[in-house]
Amino acid sequence: MLVPLLAAGSLLLGAALPGGAPSPAPVRYAGLTSCPGANGKRHICGPWRLWLRGGGTVQLKDAQIRSLDARGREEVQRAPVAVDPYGRHVAYFAASDRRLVVRNVGSGGLTRVPGTAGRLPSGLRMSDVELRVGPEGRYLVLDPTRSSTRGVLVIEVATGKAWTLPAYASVQGFSPEGRLLRVVLDQEESAVYRPGGAVPSAGVTVVGWGALTSDGATVAGAAREGSRVLVRFYATSNAMESRAPVRVKVPPAEEPRMLRWDSGSRMTLLTFDEPRRFVARSVEVRGGGARMVDSFTVGRHTWDVHLAGD
Repeated sequence: MLVPLLAAGSLLLGAALPGGAPSPAPVRYAGLTSCPGANGKRHICGPWRLWLRGGGTVQLKDAQIRSLDARGREEVQRAPVAVDPYGRHVAYFAASDRRLVVRNVGSGGLTRVPGTAGRLPSGLRMSDVELRVGPEGRYLVLDPTRSSTRGVLVIEVATGKAWTLPAYASVQGFSPEGRLLRVVLDQEESAVYRPGGAVPSAGVTVVGWGALTSDGATVAGAAREGSRVLVRFYATSNAMESRAPVRVKVPPAEEPRMLRWDSGSRMTLLTFDEPRRFVARSVEVRGGGARMVDSFTVGRHTWDVHLAGD
């Protein structure tokens, strides 16, 4: 299903929202729609869009759609975008000056990353990098996925301060308030990283999709084990399981796709049902209960989907 250009409840983001405008619902995902062409083939119908919980859409009128190469020439590939895990901020390259920006979806406020950190690293194409933005829009991660010689860049959005991680470390998530990062070492162990500090040399082996607590003391992992999805909890201090796992009843057709901490006792588990349906469940850590809080289906003519927190 194509989302109309100005669907009911949709907003335009290319400038700050007018004062007093209501905050939209959290973003489920970002993507591009497609339209049929004269030759029967479909083509991109820009701009980038944000699909909101509740059914509305937001257009990112100022976001770069197609990748630019190191010389500034447009390519077929798409430029990167990213939505924070709670659907409140989105990061992208601005089309006007090709600089990295982070936009608050609720207020429309835009923060341009200052200094050299706000520009595409020299010698790279936009399609060579992936973006990841943390809660509150505090940190932005630029991952040169197609370069074997460059490390992941962690950027403090407000100041432009940047730290390059060693080649063995990648960023896979954030703590709920965004001050701590969950890094994966050598594609195996999860560890806690505070920007500006040392990158740990060892971590915790987590099964499934991981999530980090606010204090960095616990990493959780969600994976299907038989007829249920199990959420296991590991202490980062000793890499041991720290409490009994929580068992979540999930239909066999659904597989875990993402996990996040919402508070000290509550998490959200996102599952994926082929080919395009997603279900979010709120999981009570202490009591073990779970209830569905959201479900949505990505339209078959929606391309380049970026889930919140992906």
